[in-house]
Amino acid sequence: MSILSKPSIRGFVAKAPQELETKNGDPYVKVRFGQDRKHREPDGTFTDLGKTYDTMVAYDDNVQRIIDNFVPGDRFVAQGHIRTFSKGDDGPESEVFVVTGIGHDSAYTRYDVDRSARRAPVEQTPERAASQQAPAFESPERSGQSTPAPALGL
Repeated sequence: MSILSKPSIRGFVAKAPQELETKNGDPYVKVRFGQDRKHREPDGTFTDLGKTYDTMVAYDDNVQRIIDNFVPGDRFVAQGHIRTFSKGDDGPESEVFVVTGIGHDSAYTRYDVDRSARRAPVEQTPERAASQQAPAFESPERSGQSTPAPALGL
């Protein structure tokens, strides 16, 4: 049995995601993203080739996931496929990356993993559900509070 794989991209969100509608009225999201280009030299160093910018789109469950979780500057890893299309009858061909899965890039993003169940039982009351929710993660940089360095003794 072979390993299932799909094309993927790594980059950063360059502009705020735009929620739009298809011709059929279905929601989709359009995101302008950038990629840092580097070339590895024979001596092991890297030459910066600058940034390039492209567009990705997402449909279905990924629309709300992107709208809720990604802002300009966020680093991501996405899988999907490239769609080529023409702009008009005699226009040039263009490409977009169609996202089928996306998440923050762990090489750049700090996060906590929440392994609790994703859905609550139907009979659960709102009060009980609220009491079971874990407090939201607040990074020290955003909280405005600094934590002193721990004292070390020998």
